[in-house]
Amino acid sequence: MRCYLAALPTVTAFVLGLVAAPSSVRGEEQPAPWWQAETAMGPGGTLILTDKPWWERAQALKPGEQFTLQSEYPGGGQMLVRREVLTRRGGKQTDALVWVLDDDGDFPAGAPDGDKDSDCYVVDYDRDGHVDRIVDYLDNDADGQLDEMDIRYFQEGRLRRSWFGLDLDRDGQLWDLAGYEYSSNFFASDPYGNNMIYMNEYDPERDQWVPSCECPFAFFDTDADGESEVTIRVSGVPLEFDPWDPFDMDYGNAVFGYTGPFTERMRHPGAVNFRYSRDLDGLSSPERRLHYDLGFNLIGRVPYDFPGMARENPLRRPPKVTNVIPHEDLIQAAETYPADQTGFSWREYGDDAVALGWDAKKGSGAFCRNGPEGASHKMLLTPFSRAEEDRRWEGVFWTWSRRFMHNTGGPIQNWNMRREFCPTPSKKRELYYCRADHRIHLKGATDGWIRVGHLADSDPWGEIRFFDTDRDGYFDRWQTHLADVAAPARVSTVRDPGIRELPDDWDAIGKLYTEELLPEALQANEKLMAAMHETADFDVPEHLAKALEAATCDSERLYVQDLIRETQYLALRETLHQQSEELFAGFPPADLRRKPDELKTSIRAWTHARLTADLDTAYAEGRYDDAVRLLGEIGNLRSKP
Repeated sequence: MRCYLAALPTVTAFVLGLVAAPSSVRGEEQPAPWWQAETAMGPGGTLILTDKPWWERAQALKPGEQFTLQSEYPGGGQMLVRREVLTRRGGKQTDALVWVLDDDGDFPAGAPDGDKDSDCYVVDYDRDGHVDRIVDYLDNDADGQLDEMDIRYFQEGRLRRSWFGLDLDRDGQLWDLAGYEYSSNFFASDPYGNNMIYMNEYDPERDQWVPSCECPFAFFDTDADGESEVTIRVSGVPLEFDPWDPFDMDYGNAVFGYTGPFTERMRHPGAVNFRYSRDLDGLSSPERRLHYDLGFNLIGRVPYDFPGMARENPLRRPPKVTNVIPHEDLIQAAETYPADQTGFSWREYGDDAVALGWDAKKGSGAFCRNGPEGASHKMLLTPFSRAEEDRRWEGVFWTWSRRFMHNTGGPIQNWNMRREFCPTPSKKRELYYCRADHRIHLKGATDGWIRVGHLADSDPWGEIRFFDTDRDGYFDRWQTHLADVAAPARVSTVRDPGIRELPDDWDAIGKLYTEELLPEALQANEKLMAAMHETADFDVPEHLAKALEAATCDSERLYVQDLIRETQYLALRETLHQQSEELFAGFPPADLRRKPDELKTSIRAWTHARLTADLDTAYAEGRYDDAVRLLGEIGNLRSKP
């Protein structure tokens, strides 16, 4: 959708045709429509109100007062000017002048306000004559409902940048505002369904929009339930950026730092980071919003030059052409992005150490302990359904520690979030299933970790690390680290991790995962844990029992079950090793040919040790049926006289 004239009514199309279009009758250029002429910018993107014929009258307004007037331009429509005391983002109070233009001519005489289909709101925060914000609603098909929305940011009366939004699912929802600017609360905006937002910087010399910052953040409803199952965010960053510069390393997120002048390097933007998240288990629904399971973090240096990225809308105030990757092309772009490095994240469970979503008990704000190196920072908590799941509207994304990747994002969940890192270039997103840990992994990842803990308000449990030691693209080594203990509690380098390549079709992967892999893993865990309990008594730690009960889906249930199983196995292994030591201590290391009873004890001790080693290998490789059989053999061995 590049030009909207074909979709507009005949009268509207005629009016739009007056926008600087040559007249075939008079052979001369017609003036711009009145609403465009009223808000026309001066050189360098300046917009000043002091030269307006109504300025002195506006200055005399008291808070809450307003007046209406009609534009003096040919065909001029209705306008409204009022004085407001606004509550802006962060709670800041501002005495402002607001100028409302009825672009589409449906403003009734004496109406107290404009509407949100094709009206424009020009805001002067300090009533000094310099425009600070423009909020513009665009109704492309004249059906009385917004289709697009601009939030233009000015600095000292000069246009700097703008947020743009597309309401692709036609629910009439886009940006949530506070004082005519983005409220920083996108939970209350529209990350649900099919939508797209993006930012462009304004080039004042060329009078053009340039891709910048989050360009775009897009949402996809793949099953027509009104919710999003895929989200993609692209960082529009100058190609000359320095990833180690404190500002540049997170350029794509430094939204409200873009108040400085436009620079030459901004004219050469790159798509340097894709964040690509998906709901794999299909649980995203109106009852379980924002249910993303996994995310890719892809970094590279690709020029921001994509087919169809120039979007022209004649209803937009100049510049009318914005630049962004088309919504319909984004998934394919993410699937084939030439990444220099890839980070893969899987949300295993929530994190009680951080507040990422809305918590009704805590109110509208809370401190979250999830910044770089544990730094605290303030964030807004906002309402959405199933708040106990603590989901983010941005999807699942990378961390700011251990394996550095620029333009990563935040706020970040550190606990119970699996991380995997691939340091080599790739042009395809490839996954595999590993029997050894019952997990889907990123093919080509060389290392990864899960920080485990803060489940049911508990302390840290520890950490599980995994490595590809032979660089064949698959993990083959796992290390279990318990909290406050330097040496790993268990280390296993396996010969056969049980690799299963996964198809390149997401629906097929999701079906395989939910209908086969997850149920089999849960059942295998239960069978093994029951067998271990028969060998040695075990009481499930209270916090893990609570976490298991609170699990909201099978993947979370598997994660907690795995932790219980690992805790149980570590205790069992200690018991088995202690039993071996007791058996070996029952006889001296000597010639036992003439001592049959001690010889039998020696054989039993060594068989016990060998079976324990076999059990360790079977457990490490995820061969739980073999592990159950070996536990039975160990039990039979000990029961014999």
